[in-house]
Amino acid sequence: MNAITKRTLPLLVVLGLTANAEATVRIPLYEGPEDTSWQTLTIPGVNATEFKKSGDGALIADCMAAFGMIVRELDGVKDYPVLNWRWRIDSKPPATDASQKGGDDRPIAVHIWFPQNDKEASIWTSIGDTLASLIGLPPNGRVITYMWGGKYKAGESFTNPHLPDRGMIVIRRGIDAPVSKWMSEQIDIAADYRRLFGATAPAPSHIAISADTDDTSLKSRAAIADIRFTSVP
Repeated sequence: MNAITKRTLPLLVVLGLTANAEATVRIPLYEGPEDTSWQTLTIPGVNATEFKKSGDGALIADCMAAFGMIVRELDGVKDYPVLNWRWRIDSKPPATDASQKGGDDRPIAVHIWFPQNDKEASIWTSIGDTLASLIGLPPNGRVITYMWGGKYKAGESFTNPHLPDRGMIVIRRGIDAPVSKWMSEQIDIAADYRRLFGATAPAPSHIAISADTDDTSLKSRAAIADIRFTSVP
């Protein structure tokens, strides 16, 4: 076997990830509350975003003054640094400032967690890891958030206000992006990590999808499909 070794393939099958001869690792979409391969995260006292499968197999994120995130652990993607997906916005909140806490609503975002290396680890990050695990978040490390919406233009990037020491937000589609039209993304996340953090990227540990309108208290609907990691664009 070429890029996918005999040793790697069984691991991908066990994890629920699928690989093919085109050097692709596909990420199965969230199937609902019974799907334990994804962890659902909400905020107490805030409406929860509804994630559900559509008839065409896409994952729908319905938000009404709500917040929600689903997180999945990754493994077997070390040699697949290019992240691909399709997404669509059917209704969207007004443009908010994602660089500020309390003004960072977005109809949909994709988040990639990267583990912290040993040289950067400390007792405080260990405590943070423990707290994160208690509420279901991935361990501390660096996070790149790829976002649709907000007041910034596509291609702009800035510090995540919720993770100022280790998080960056990249705008993939601005507020003027077309509605009800599928848009495809292809991102070299290893190159983005080097550009944003000035270091060599470790293999990503988690992927998450979120939708958030609790600041504007308005409605949004988005869809995402065909999430996969590839070895080359």
